[in-house]
Amino acid sequence: MASLAAERRNAILELLTRNPLLRVAELSAYFGVSEVSIRRDLRQLARAGLLQRVHGGVIANTTSLNPPPKLTPFLMQRMEHRREVKERIGRAAAQLVRPGQHIMFDAGTTTLQVARSIPVELLRSGNLTVITCSLLVAMELGAWRGVNVILLGGLYQHDFYMNVTGPKTIEALRGLHADILFLGADGLSISHGVTIAHNLVEAETDKVMIASASRVVVVADSSKIGQIGLTSILPITGIHTLVTDSDAPTDFLEHLRRHGTEVIIT
Repeated sequence: MASLAAERRNAILELLTRNPLLRVAELSAYFGVSEVSIRRDLRQLARAGLLQRVHGGVIANTTSLNPPPKLTPFLMQRMEHRREVKERIGRAAAQLVRPGQHIMFDAGTTTLQVARSIPVELLRSGNLTVITCSLLVAMELGAWRGVNVILLGGLYQHDFYMNVTGPKTIEALRGLHADILFLGADGLSISHGVTIAHNLVEAETDKVMIASASRVVVVADSSKIGQIGLTSILPITGIHTLVTDSDAPTDFLEHLRRHGTEVIIT
């Protein structure tokens, strides 16, 4: 038991190198232990000067850990918008991951929550391969022994999701295959399918990711349903699995089910 607690504390420190703030409830759900156990871990780490406790959680002690990446106001706003809903969606979607899989992540705040929610036993010894254009996903998963990370090259976009995109990214994707792609969306509609709102170049990257995956899992909260973004990247019938929340319109979900889409409600 002591060795498991020590491993968990080391993992908490690893998570802090990639996240500016960790909450007790998040850590409890992530490791599958009680909040009492997490608070005990945090007290011990704080006494050792390895982190700083704040209300509801902890932040990194910047004298002992590398500082987290500086997030843009746009990205911070997107990460906080409906955060609890995205976390639930992320936890549900992460349960779809199986040992030995090749997993692909696009750049998005909900897909980031999927990466953060992959069970610890898979991260330690699941022999996972992760393919991503997201620096945040790569930093989230790259330190775990059971994960091999392929970070795609390309044009770095700091102002959006700290990701890479463009012709070089598409070229890097050629010949790669994923068992499962976790795909975010700015809009979901029967008429236009999965759409994104901001970046046409990113849309082309997403399309190649979709073509490279055996299974496309769209992770999107209910506020995206009925919205239509700038450009379509996938018809509604191309979604193998949708993970969303309980506020999603029933008629929309039934339409997906009739056309063979698996729907998971959080």
